[in-house]
Amino acid sequence: MNRTSERGRLARGLAVAATTLALWASLVLLFAAPLALTDPPMSWRQAVRFGASFWVLWLVFLPAVVWLSFRLPIQRRRLLGTLGVHCLACSLVVVLNRASVTQVIPAAPRPQHAGAPSRSPATNPPRLAPPGAFSALYGFRTALDILVYWSLVGASQAIINLRRSQERERRAAELEARLTSARLQALRMQINPHFLFNALNSIATLVYVDPRAADEMLADLGGLLRRSLGSPEEQEITLRRELEFVRAYVNIERRRCGDRLEVDFSVPDELLSALVPAFLLQPLVENAIRHGIEPRRGPGVISVRAGRVDRHLQLVVQDNGRGWPGGSPGNPRPGGVGLANTRGRLEGLYGADHRFSAGPAEPQGCRVEVHLPFHLEPVQLPGVARGPDA
Repeated sequence: MNRTSERGRLARGLAVAATTLALWASLVLLFAAPLALTDPPMSWRQAVRFGASFWVLWLVFLPAVVWLSFRLPIQRRRLLGTLGVHCLACSLVVVLNRASVTQVIPAAPRPQHAGAPSRSPATNPPRLAPPGAFSALYGFRTALDILVYWSLVGASQAIINLRRSQERERRAAELEARLTSARLQALRMQINPHFLFNALNSIATLVYVDPRAADEMLADLGGLLRRSLGSPEEQEITLRRELEFVRAYVNIERRRCGDRLEVDFSVPDELLSALVPAFLLQPLVENAIRHGIEPRRGPGVISVRAGRVDRHLQLVVQDNGRGWPGGSPGNPRPGGVGLANTRGRLEGLYGADHRFSAGPAEPQGCRVEVHLPFHLEPVQLPGVARGPDA
């Protein structure tokens, strides 16, 4: 494994070096070609030598500028600071290049007087250009340095944006897969044979005792399944809609369990428009009923609370059941697929800007607490009725 990683690093280093040399050679040739093709022409050897001396420091500047561009990408939140650093670096490149260039040109042939011996090229060596002879070339050089510098920054930024776009697409695909998994998990818990058998058995019993209650329970069951199958593909929904889904589920369980189940909702009105992940609370309430209330002999209480803590929305699902079975706080219950999936979805949606904790409650029972970034729906729809337990 170490040899593979070392070979990979060596291959990447060689690729960077080869790319740098190729770019530098391209700059030299592009600069030497006009000199060799002008009238009077300069030899290709002299033109290439002159171009190499002209661009020699870019052998160092090329990888340095690319490294700086990847370390300090241009972002909106740090735009002024990043541009300031790049402008300083570009100015440093221009100054160092101007100071390092030695302008050498072939001496022009001197006029020959009658009877004077002819001079060979060996006796007519290159001479230094007089001061000011290359003032125009220096200005051209400055423009070229600036153009090359910001071209490298732009190319690096394009690569960074491409990588970010690919990463966003990958995360979106993962979130979509997790949402589908959550919906299937919620649907599985609602239509598993045991749940359906108990719900339909309770409805059949209520038909003869309390037809109206049986009709309401059947409507709740249909509404619950309809929401599971027909809800839009949204990563986030309002807390109001999430609570409506949970209440439909709780109403079925409450009629099935009778007086043994009590669910208390404590959600301020101003938080009903906050956005939460779809199908977030139902698996938590499901766990509380299955693992906390059903094993109890007496009545049990589940509380669903919401609050605002600084810039975060706090959601708490707590029961007074038999407690945390055989695990340490923060770990899912044995076989807790719902909790594990919830953790993964929160991590994918909010990254480090969230908190999820699960463990024993005081004085008994279990407590699950979620902290999410508080944000409201884009458009406030008027006239949306509140649920009875909000």
